[in-house]
Amino acid sequence: MGSGKKNDFILQGSILAAAGIITRFIGLIYRAPLTRIVGTEGMAYYNTAYEIYNLVLLLSTYSVPVAVSKLISSFDARKEYKNSQRTMRIAFYVSLSLGGAGALLLFIFAKPLASAMGWPSAAIPLRVLAPTVFVFSVMGVIRGYFQGKRTMVPTSFSQLIEQTVNAIVSVVAALLLANAYKDSSDAAAYAASGGTAGTLFGAIAGLVFLVFILWINRGYFAKQKNKDMTGVSYPDTKLAKMVVLTMLPIVLGQSVYQLSGIIDNTMFGRIMESKQMIESDRAVIWEAYSNRFKWLSNLPVAIATAFGVSIVPMVANSFSQNNIEDVKVKIKKAVKLNMLIAIPSAIGLAAIARPVINLVFGDVGETLSPKLMMLGSAAVVFFAYSTITNGILQGIGKLKTPVIHAAISLGVHVVFLYVMLQFFELSAYGLVIGNVTYALLVSILNFRSIELSLEYRQEIRTTFLIPLAASAVMGLVARGVYELVYLVVSINAIAVVFALLFAVPAYLVGLLLFKGVTKEEVYDMPKGRLLVKAAQKLKLLKEEE
Repeated sequence: MGSGKKNDFILQGSILAAAGIITRFIGLIYRAPLTRIVGTEGMAYYNTAYEIYNLVLLLSTYSVPVAVSKLISSFDARKEYKNSQRTMRIAFYVSLSLGGAGALLLFIFAKPLASAMGWPSAAIPLRVLAPTVFVFSVMGVIRGYFQGKRTMVPTSFSQLIEQTVNAIVSVVAALLLANAYKDSSDAAAYAASGGTAGTLFGAIAGLVFLVFILWINRGYFAKQKNKDMTGVSYPDTKLAKMVVLTMLPIVLGQSVYQLSGIIDNTMFGRIMESKQMIESDRAVIWEAYSNRFKWLSNLPVAIATAFGVSIVPMVANSFSQNNIEDVKVKIKKAVKLNMLIAIPSAIGLAAIARPVINLVFGDVGETLSPKLMMLGSAAVVFFAYSTITNGILQGIGKLKTPVIHAAISLGVHVVFLYVMLQFFELSAYGLVIGNVTYALLVSILNFRSIELSLEYRQEIRTTFLIPLAASAVMGLVARGVYELVYLVVSINAIAVVFALLFAVPAYLVGLLLFKGVTKEEVYDMPKGRLLVKAAQKLKLLKEEE
C-alpha cells in the first residue's frame, strides 16, 4: 500500500480527480433520463432533499475522511503507527455515533425540515436518503484511513462503484415509482424518491468494496504497526478528543457552505411565495438553477475537491516536519494545476452553454439555464480556488480559518441575495450572482490568509492570467467550430463533440505559445510524455526545456 513517494500529491490528486471525472460522466449519462422521468417539479424536490441531506451529512460524518487522513498522515510522518491504527478505531466509534444520530433525526424530522424550506413534498425523497448518512459514517473513516496512508486508489474505485450503482438504481427506481404513483398528488415526489434510492444503494456498494480492500490489506497494516518503535501511546480519550477537534472546524467550514445552498433555497421559495408564485412555477425556476446550472458548473469543481482532499495529508506531513519550503512548492503546483483546469472549464461552459445543456438534459426549448450558465460560469474558478485553499489551510493547521472566511462570506451573501430577490426581482439571476460573489469572497480571504501564514506569494502571471488568455482563445474556437458544424449537420451532439475536440488542443497550444507551462508541468498532466513529444515536434516546446 501507498505510493512510496513523499511528494506524490499531484499523482494521488490526479487519481482521485480522474475518478471524479468518470463518476461525473456517469452522472451526466443518468441525469438526463432521470430528469425526463421525474420532471422539473420532481427534480426540484430531489435537489431540495439533497440540500437538507448534505447539511446533515456534513454535520455528522462528511468531515471524517479529511480529519482522519490528516491525523493518520501526521502520526505516520513520526512513525507512530500504533497511534495511527488506534485513531482509526476511535474515529469509527465517533463517526458511527454521529452518523446514526444524523440518519435517525433526518428520517423523523423530514417533513418539518422540508416544510420549513417551503417544499413540503421533498420530505418523501428525503426519508429515503436518511439511512445513507449512517452508511457514509462507516465509509468516511475507511476512506480517510487510506487517504492518510497517501493512497487515493481505494477511495477512487469505491466512488466509481458507488456512482455506477447509483446511476442504475436511480433510473430504474424512479421509473418504477413514477408508474406506481402516477395517479397520486405526490407523483413527482415519489418519482424523485426513486432517484434518492440510488444514492443509498450506491453508498452501500461503495462501502462493501472498501471493507473488502481493508480486509485483504490487514496483513500489511499489521506489519506496519509492528514497525512502531517510538513507544509513544496516547490514551483513547486523547485520541477521541483529537478526532473531534480536527473534525469540528472542517464540519463548520463545510456546513457554512452547504448552509448557503439551503438559505438560497429557503429565501427563494419564501420570497417568491410572498410574490404569489405557486410552488410548481417556483419548482421550474429552481430546477433550472439547482439541477442544470449548479450541477453542471460543479462538474469541474469536483477536480478541485480531489486535489483539495489529496493535498491535506501531504501538506500536513511536510508541515509537521517543519519543511515549509516543501509546503510552498506543493501549494504552488496544486493551485496552478487547479487553475489550469478550472479556468478553461468556466470559459468553455460559457462559450457553448446552450448546446451543452441541451445535450445533457435534452430540453431544447428551455432558455433560462443557458443564460444562467453564461452569467455565472465564473463560479467554477472561485469555487475551485476556495476548495483547494481550504485544504491548504487545513493542512497547515489553520482549521478555524476556513470557517471564519465562510461565515463572513455567508453573512454578506444573505444580505446581498435578499436585496436582489426582494427589491430587484432578479429571481434566478439573483441566485447566480449571489453564488459567484460568495465563492469570490471566500477565495479572496483564503488567498490573503495563506500569504500571511506562510509568507507565501502565489505566482499570478502563469497561474491565472495566461490560462485566462489561452481559455479565451479556446472559447472562441469552441464556439466557432460548434456553429460551423451545426450549420452543416444540424445535429447538436455532433457539433458539441467537434467543438470539444478542437477546444482542448486549442487551449494547450495557447498555453504553450504564451509560455504558461513548463516542460515539467506538462509531464505532470495526463499523458504528459506524449504531450511533450507532440509539443516539441510542433516547436511549441524546445528540446532543452
